Amino acid sequence: MAGVSELESALQMEPAAFQALYSAEKPKREDENLIFFCQVGKRGSQATQLARGLGYTGARNYAGAYREWLEKDG
Repeated sequence: MAGVSELESALQMEPAAFQALYSAEKPKREDENLIFFCQVGKRGSQATQLARGLGYTGARNYAGAYREWLEKDG
C-alpha cells in the first residue's frame, strides 16, 4: 500500500481508481478493523490518525509494530 504521504489522497480516491492503482479493494469507511502498522510504530500511528480524520472509524494501529510482531512470530 501507499506510504503515509500518499495515504490521504489514496483514501479519497474513487473505488475503481484505487483498485486500478493498488490492485486491491478500497477500504470502506464502515469497515470495523482497518489496521495500520510500520516497522517501529510512528508512521502506523500517523496513518491511523489520518484515516480516522477521514471518517474511517474502524482504523486501528498495531501498537507493537512490525518489528515486534516478527520477534514474537519468529
